[in-house]
Amino acid sequence: MSSSSLRILITGATGCAGSHLSELALSRGAEVFGLAHTGSFVDGVSGRLIDLLDRASIENLLRDTQPDWIFHLAALIPGAISDPSPDRFINVNITGTYYVLDALRRITPHARVLIASSSAVYGRPLRPDRPITEDAPLQPQSLYATTKAAQDMLAAQFFAEHGLHTIRGRTFNQTGPREPANLVCAAIARQVARIESGLQEPIIRMITLMPHRDFTDVRDVVAGYWAALEYGVAGDAYNICSGYSTSIRQVVELLIGLSNAYDIEIIESDPIPGPHAIIDQIGDASKLRACSGWQPQITLQQSLSDLLNEWRARIGR
Repeated sequence: MSSSSLRILITGATGCAGSHLSELALSRGAEVFGLAHTGSFVDGVSGRLIDLLDRASIENLLRDTQPDWIFHLAALIPGAISDPSPDRFINVNITGTYYVLDALRRITPHARVLIASSSAVYGRPLRPDRPITEDAPLQPQSLYATTKAAQDMLAAQFFAEHGLHTIRGRTFNQTGPREPANLVCAAIARQVARIESGLQEPIIRMITLMPHRDFTDVRDVVAGYWAALEYGVAGDAYNICSGYSTSIRQVVELLIGLSNAYDIEIIESDPIPGPHAIIDQIGDASKLRACSGWQPQITLQQSLSDLLNEWRARIGR
């Protein structure tokens, strides 16, 4: 089926990844439908504001749209503006995903669905110096990571039990334009933009600079979602990552280097992470690359430059 004849449904379509994926799908000629709890949809997307726990509305949306592909990105993340209770985390991320998959099983059983999982499901790697592959054990170390692991397993179960064409996209850290302000790169870029505008003293305040993460631009991530759903084997999991480890200190230094401000100081409030902190994660995306040819195209420097320019524009309004 060509992209121009695809009917695509994106849950979480007003979020960072969802909006970029909407743009990608539209650029490839697909008819795009969106589901979100709040926010504004990208122009060209036929969207509905629906709570994931509203089972009847989800079913009605699927009956009305009859999508060929579904990208299930909707989920609560830590540090949201209105920080959810543990019950809300579990209900939205796990029960909401079950409702989506169960409705697909009954209404559009031949559709392909990608569940946006996370590298958080891997927890602390046994060998931090080695890239994590998809056969690494799942050992989540937070409630959020546990809910993502549950989403991942639900996708596997619906394939095994019902034959639903599910793909699990295990994304490592994302950055780039529209990154939520509570996430690390956006939080740093916001401080730099405020310093440049004279709204903040020339000090960047961080909890710790020690952790290393595998960062990928969100625009490359959504291209990875597309590649995984188009070329991946039903029931399988695919890492989506750069394969490089970058410390939070390096991210800060890159953003300072992109700034027009001078003599910016960096202050850590708690330099030594706690005993259960994940110090380093590096992913291995060779499985996705082998089946689809996907690989990141945007450098971290470009991602951070675009993110900083976005915050400059927001603060300068």
